[in-house]
Amino acid sequence: MDARSLRVLEYSKILQQLARHAATALGKQRCLNLRPRTQVEWISQRLAETTEARQLLEQAGRPPWGGATDIRSLLQRARAQGTLEPDELLAVRDLIVACQRLSTYFEKGRDTAAMLYELGSRLEQYPELQEQITGCISEEAEVKTDATDQLARLHHRAQTLRDRIQHHLEHLIDEYRHRGLLQEPLIVQRGGRWCLPVLSQFQSRFPGIVHDRSTSGATVFMEPTAIVDLGNQFRDTELAIDEEIRRILRELSAEVAVHGHELDDDLRLIGVLDFIFAKGELAQAQQSTEPQIADQDGYISLNSARHPLLAGEVVPVDLWIGREFATLVITGPNTGGKTVTLKTVGLLTLMAQSGLHLPAEPGTIISVFDAIYADIGDEQSLEQSLSTFSSHMTQIVKIVSRIQAAQQQGRVNTLVLLDEIGAGTDPSEGSALAQAILGRLHEADARTIATTHYNDLKAFAYAQEGMQNASVQFDPRSLQPTYKLLIGYPGSSNAFEIAQHLGLPATLVQHGRQFLSREGRDFARAIQEVEQVQRQLHDERREAEETSRELQQLQRQYAEQLEKLKQERQQARTKGFAEAQRIIADAQDKAHRIIRELQQQQQHTARAEQLRGELKEVREQLQQARAEQEEEIREQPKPLVQYPPLEEVAPGDHVYVAAFDREAVVADIPDEETAMVQIGNIRIEVNISDLRALPETKQVRASSPVRALEVRKEMTVPAEINLRGASVDEALARLEKYLDDAVLASLSQVRVIHGKGTGALREAIHNYLRQHVAVRDFRLAEPAAGGEGATEVVL
Repeated sequence: MDARSLRVLEYSKILQQLARHAATALGKQRCLNLRPRTQVEWISQRLAETTEARQLLEQAGRPPWGGATDIRSLLQRARAQGTLEPDELLAVRDLIVACQRLSTYFEKGRDTAAMLYELGSRLEQYPELQEQITGCISEEAEVKTDATDQLARLHHRAQTLRDRIQHHLEHLIDEYRHRGLLQEPLIVQRGGRWCLPVLSQFQSRFPGIVHDRSTSGATVFMEPTAIVDLGNQFRDTELAIDEEIRRILRELSAEVAVHGHELDDDLRLIGVLDFIFAKGELAQAQQSTEPQIADQDGYISLNSARHPLLAGEVVPVDLWIGREFATLVITGPNTGGKTVTLKTVGLLTLMAQSGLHLPAEPGTIISVFDAIYADIGDEQSLEQSLSTFSSHMTQIVKIVSRIQAAQQQGRVNTLVLLDEIGAGTDPSEGSALAQAILGRLHEADARTIATTHYNDLKAFAYAQEGMQNASVQFDPRSLQPTYKLLIGYPGSSNAFEIAQHLGLPATLVQHGRQFLSREGRDFARAIQEVEQVQRQLHDERREAEETSRELQQLQRQYAEQLEKLKQERQQARTKGFAEAQRIIADAQDKAHRIIRELQQQQQHTARAEQLRGELKEVREQLQQARAEQEEEIREQPKPLVQYPPLEEVAPGDHVYVAAFDREAVVADIPDEETAMVQIGNIRIEVNISDLRALPETKQVRASSPVRALEVRKEMTVPAEINLRGASVDEALARLEKYLDDAVLASLSQVRVIHGKGTGALREAIHNYLRQHVAVRDFRLAEPAAGGEGATEVVL
């Protein structure tokens, strides 16, 4: 990218903002080194990883960067067989711990941030090296006294010698203090030797070795002769301790060197991850969104875009270029926002091509340009004797030259931003030159946005195909700019209005208008009339859009209310259906109890007759509940799901009954046109033409309490029961439950399979059937149906 354009668009300030969100030195360096790229795949990946970082920040918070310091120099020294100090080894340990914590953090993005999860999974783990460093180095950055057995023994020996020396010196202090030889009763060390402060005039009377003198010379520090040998032993032990510590540090440093390259790779990866999350945090701070990459070269569409370096309340800009027109000429008053619009387009394009999200609304589209050129601001050079016009023209010459070179290579994919094109010289010449420059850039198919005050350029843009006018809005009532960009509306500089608003006398303003040429006045009047008409059309279109939005909102509200009413109606019917099912279930339970009591009370005629009356009453209640439930089923709304027609139907099939909007099970097929189906606990006769097939995934469904009732075991009672192999007690218990269900299911005849065997089970079953109140008759089955091994029972 053009270095001057990066400078005038203030790209470096964005990098500084980005770097402030980085947590590590490596991450900050990557932020400051970021540059726009032109490879679409690279840009798409960088934008996607920024999106993932933002999602993971919202999901899991900021990554645990603690301990991820730049220790590349330490690793290099370790690989060169250097010895690391304890605090440096702790820094290595902290990096290892940071790798562990970051790996755990990125596990949270396995499903939502696949790219970041993959990067985080590359971080290595070093449990053995971490354990070695932790076992030898304390948190105070000192080698632990028990780092090795040898070091522990040496420290114990040193402590023993220290205690013996201390004991001797305390006795000597007591002895020589009473003699008046000591300056103070203190034990001090000088040069690693244990000494007492002796008055210099008594030096000859104190048996020992002088190791130091005080500044005044009044005190000499002497090591008593009695402890010289112990002092020598202590000093030897201290040297041995130092040597053991150096050996431990050398071994740990060698272990670090073994993993040096892997740790270097981890550091680089942490820098990359920190850089990515800095982009995510910047996007959060700017309330940015991921832009789309245009599928057409040179197309830009900014939706409510904001300049990221402006503070306070920023008026967003909507701008598009690259489809209906390739050149946009922006006019309007000074301080109206023309230059800010240019910088917003340029800076946001640079940010997108750097993989950064944009402070704009979703749906913003950015093209990837091979080059972006900007000539913005007054950069006159006193050293080079360049005026404002010359400075601008020098840059424009470079731009035109580079675009011509790209045109010769067969591809011009360039964005050009020109502020006050042709300004700084004679207006007529500057305007003519500006038209020539815009025409050349337009012919080369460059995407060009230029600002100007020249009326001739407005007319030029009107006359050229593929060019468009735009203006920054000016409020004629308040005489203040609104900073809104209006594409398709040419603007005027409003110099006279602004001057009068600032206090210039009205007579002077009117006198100034008279100096305008007739053509200039007519053109200005025409522009104002066009602006007025277009503003009126704009207002009418806005009102129409608002009306359309209101209608759409009303339609949505109506649809929501209608759906809500449907749901409430369905819930009410479902509740009624469930209540009917509960009544049926209660009646069934009551009937079961009455039947069992009838069996027990069959010898007591009066009580049996009373129970039969209650049973009849329960059956009538059950019949009424089923009738009400059947009516409820018939009133269910028709389904939205389309069920395919049945090719064939057989007893036991799960089907959909269109007339009742219910799923059911085919119980019987009396003839070719009708079928007996069971819906819940209700048997209904329906036309076979009303039956539909169920999708494979809905053959049996129990997703709600109502549906659970529909697939209960009692839905279909089999026409026979197999009791072979059961004991007499077990067989009779099963037979009792089966006969109750068969009675409630209105079966008229069933078959009991008991096998032949010794005949004991058959005899017990026959005795039971003779006493059962619901059995009218029974007989052995036909030979073809089981013969003596089965019994036909008429209920």
